[in-house]
Amino acid sequence: MYYIMFGRLPALDIFNRPKWAYGARVHDNCERRGHFDAGEFVTEFGDDNAKQGYCLFKMGCKGPYTYNNCPTERFNAHTSWPVLAGHGCIGCSEPDFWDEMAYFEKPLSRKPLHGLDATADTIGAVTLGVTAVGIGAHAVSSIFAKKVEE
Repeated sequence: MYYIMFGRLPALDIFNRPKWAYGARVHDNCERRGHFDAGEFVTEFGDDNAKQGYCLFKMGCKGPYTYNNCPTERFNAHTSWPVLAGHGCIGCSEPDFWDEMAYFEKPLSRKPLHGLDATADTIGAVTLGVTAVGIGAHAVSSIFAKKVEE
């Protein structure tokens, strides 16, 4: 249908899914994202935090690992979707969904990022280490440069 309407094929992600539907993480467009950024999480279904609409990440929401347009398109004539109804995203659109996203009400621990054989923690630690080495090398070279000038 896209080809008929636009005369070209749609842009695709690394799994050959159309980017217009799978180009953004569920997490990025979630109405609870502000609570995630503020560190406000539901810790038990039905608690006060759940009633206030806090983030469901600690209840197993897979939104940070799932690419889909559920928060913007919603289900049932655009009326709702699981997170709006109070349950976390289960990552049903991801490859190997049953194996990778199992235990729907438990958070994933150290999920590898798409296209990289590393987690966000690993990438952050390596970046921090490289930055520290760079700053150290700059400091040492600055000291030697000053001694050469004198």
